[in-house]
Amino acid sequence: MIDQLDMFGGDGAFLNRMRNNWKTAIEGDGGICPCCDRSGKVYQLRLHQTFALGLRWIDVHGEEDGWINVQNNAPRFMLKSKNYGMLAHWGILESFSMRSGIWRVTPKGKDFLRGLINLPSSVFIYDDKVWAFSSEEVSFRGCFGTHFDFDEMMSAQFKWANLQVKKK
Repeated sequence: MIDQLDMFGGDGAFLNRMRNNWKTAIEGDGGICPCCDRSGKVYQLRLHQTFALGLRWIDVHGEEDGWINVQNNAPRFMLKSKNYGMLAHWGILESFSMRSGIWRVTPKGKDFLRGLINLPSSVFIYDDKVWAFSSEEVSFRGCFGTHFDFDEMMSAQFKWANLQVKKK
């Protein structure tokens, strides 16, 4: 009962313990938040062949200013999964406006396509926000032969030692 009254106190306070327990849960198998009843988990997204092909397609087919309405013009392989928007987490694709379906490749994305830069091979996401990047990097060409792996995305193998924390 004392814990509930001392919610905002020092390190041993109830709220701090709840936050730490939630962080542990979402970095593992995931869990249900005791405050809002929403499920949560940190997910790993890896740059793979379909992402690379989608990025290249948007770059090639964009208008003079780079923008293209993907929903109205993209080939079936992109529309089937509709996950190309995840490339925005690496900063290589941007949306004209939320839910517009209009996208373009960023200058960083163009450098990646040209082989001028490598990117972290994975990004770790919670609540549609980047928590960290993998320390392993991949080139545009290195994405080919790598395919989406559902088990990898859902795994509980979240290890901070192998990651670069996103700089805020």
